[in-house]
Amino acid sequence: MKHHYVSILLFLSISLFAQRTATKTLTFDSKVQDLIIVPFNGIAAISDNSKVHGYNPDTQELVWSIDIPKSNGVAIASKGLANASSLLSINGGDGNDFVVIPDTPFLQKFFDNRLYIINSFNGDILFAPTEDKESFFQAEYLFDEDAMLLRGLQDKSLVIAKYSLKEKKYLWKTTVSEKFGNFFTKLSSAMGEDPTAGKDEMQYSEDKVFILAKSKFYVLDKKTGTLLWKVEDTKKNVDSFFNSLDGAYVLLTEVVGLLGTKEMLDLRDAATGNKIWKDPIKTKYLVLFEDWQDKMLLAHYRGFNFYDYKTGEKLWEKDPKGSGIKSVIPIDQDFLYVYDDEMMLLDKNGQKKWKKDINISDDEEDPIFFLEKTDNGKILYVTATYANLVDYTTGQKIWKKDLKLKNDRPTFAKYDEKIGDFVIYNDEKLYRFNKATTERPEPFAKLKLKNEKLITSMELFPNNVSITGQSEVVVVANSGSVVFHNKYVQPGELARKFGKVALQIGSVAAAVATTEVTTSVTYRDANGNTITQTSEPQALFGKRAQAIGEAGYFAGAFSQQFVQDRFNALQENERDVIIFAKGDNKERLLIKVNKENGKEEDKIIVENTKPVYDYDAVSGDLYYSKGNEVMIFKSL
Repeated sequence: MKHHYVSILLFLSISLFAQRTATKTLTFDSKVQDLIIVPFNGIAAISDNSKVHGYNPDTQELVWSIDIPKSNGVAIASKGLANASSLLSINGGDGNDFVVIPDTPFLQKFFDNRLYIINSFNGDILFAPTEDKESFFQAEYLFDEDAMLLRGLQDKSLVIAKYSLKEKKYLWKTTVSEKFGNFFTKLSSAMGEDPTAGKDEMQYSEDKVFILAKSKFYVLDKKTGTLLWKVEDTKKNVDSFFNSLDGAYVLLTEVVGLLGTKEMLDLRDAATGNKIWKDPIKTKYLVLFEDWQDKMLLAHYRGFNFYDYKTGEKLWEKDPKGSGIKSVIPIDQDFLYVYDDEMMLLDKNGQKKWKKDINISDDEEDPIFFLEKTDNGKILYVTATYANLVDYTTGQKIWKKDLKLKNDRPTFAKYDEKIGDFVIYNDEKLYRFNKATTERPEPFAKLKLKNEKLITSMELFPNNVSITGQSEVVVVANSGSVVFHNKYVQPGELARKFGKVALQIGSVAAAVATTEVTTSVTYRDANGNTITQTSEPQALFGKRAQAIGEAGYFAGAFSQQFVQDRFNALQENERDVIIFAKGDNKERLLIKVNKENGKEEDKIIVENTKPVYDYDAVSGDLYYSKGNEVMIFKSL
């Protein structure tokens, strides 16, 4: 799931020029409250005080307008507990903002603290609350059933429901917890916010629904809504879960220890909740979960092995050597894994494919910034101390000597698969080289950055490299010359929270390699052939877009190919950065900067510290609301 976020920075501008006239201005009857670009189709959804509108940028017209739904005065706020929209506010952002349901054209919006779901193609209201006591606050689309899974509150009870969009009715409602409000109240009062907000999740298999809510876990029958089992002990804090593709088994990770620095891995029968293992595995963190139908491959800090689902027994005679496992990357039916300060390639039987392990760092605690196989049979690794290319077949290093990096300086790496080029930044030096390179590269540029610790992204273009940070924007040509380098000072103001909507398939760690250990998930058949995995965004999104089309939600001239083309474009490098800045006269500005050439394409004067605007990364169009107007600045 690539999360596509617009880079938003807070800067103090050092120059000022006249604002460009908007390409088009939309005028409404009242002040604009919110707007959002729907990634699925490019429609701009706009709400004012009385209506919600849909604007099609291709035809440059409003294609639909609907009245904002009004309640009939029935009190729906739960007693002693925050209402649905305020629950989302605590989770981050404004609970009344538009939210796009991932990988769909559907908008989630609260009116009078009541959840509505709108089809952005034509403005149809797909779900509207009844006058029942539930107050729903989350929706997830079931692509295989044309239905919504809803999560909500009734007093202090957690309610899960399935709603058929075709039949316009609830198929079932289930109260899974009567104590959920107590958990929420305790967390919010103790922390002032919800520390588990990012962990809340609903997943489903063919016959089950899996729900993680505020560190509590619930499993329901997908057809009937029957609660099969739950983990709701106040002493247990479920951090994440991983279900087998058929929904027969589920692996729970539970945070333990005084500081929450350890995890317990607990394998359960998904139908009954019965434990498969007598004792959970206690480890530092989980690295890899792979479902192989009748078994799972599990890698964690202390070990790496196959486990039979029914018996829970290990299938390899012994774990591969080494603890401190940091990364396991499935490649075809092989596994590239890093432990301590070394790297090795294993086959699906756990046997070594290289003669010896490869040393990749000086310290076993060094983070890995980049580890990936190229299409010409090479592996690039970048750690805090070294970088090199390795022959995938032999395990031999390509460069005679490693590229030595300073481990006390920030390191970033990026790879462009289309042209086969890598770029590495370390110690204010840039290294650019091709996947076929046989000699260790020398730095092609040396920079003097204001604060390299505040770098937020690095982009690789055919003719240059762009570095964006919270205090500067730099463009460096392949010759090593600096094309553009603007330095800024943060004004210390907080802008509106952006990035609230994204196409979730194919999530990647933005433009900068991460130092954190992240768990990857893959589903395979019993022979190890890949069925689906998180690194196949285009194919998975294509299936979901097809399901949306077959359910009849496309409208007008939109087609599945149009939607797929937009998605593919969203996977490309972001060429623009949107800056929230101050001008010479302390006026607030929105500045759009082209990261490939450093050109400031737009400067828009805004009225407050929370401007209502959005940016379409496919078209490059910028939308900004002022009063009852929405100004559209088409890409130059």
